Amino acid sequence: MVSFVVPGRPVPAARMTQRGKWTSRARRSLAYQEAVAWAAKAAGVPVLSGPVCLTARFYLCGQRRGDLSNYLKAVEDGLQYAGVIPNDRQIVAYGGGTGIYPAANRKDERAEIVLSELPEAIPWLPAEAEDERYAEAQAFYDGDDY
Repeated sequence: MVSFVVPGRPVPAARMTQRGKWTSRARRSLAYQEAVAWAAKAAGVPVLSGPVCLTARFYLCGQRRGDLSNYLKAVEDGLQYAGVIPNDRQIVAYGGGTGIYPAANRKDERAEIVLSELPEAIPWLPAEAEDERYAEAQAFYDGDDY
């Protein structure tokens, strides 16, 4: 498990198209992803090659809040940019406490990141189990148990 802090106001990831990547919003988003990468490198985060659990707490001041999924995407892209994770598909779980929290003032705005390498990938449900579940559900709806 490794943790680090990205100081400053978190910036959500912006949707980028060919022309859209030159907007001020997109440039701020890319600059924040670079800040995440530098913070990870400065903290000495090793390259994580297996499945990863990401816990991210975003502390924001004021009433303006972004979309949590866009904040997470900005952090994931920053980690990939830093080379900490080769592909953000490695993030298979989010830790408890991941969310947006109030900051007392602008100086306290930050993102606290915790990365945990998982022992093995979360297994998908085997096909046989899916078939059994489907059969049980179908029997339930077709039968007198409804």
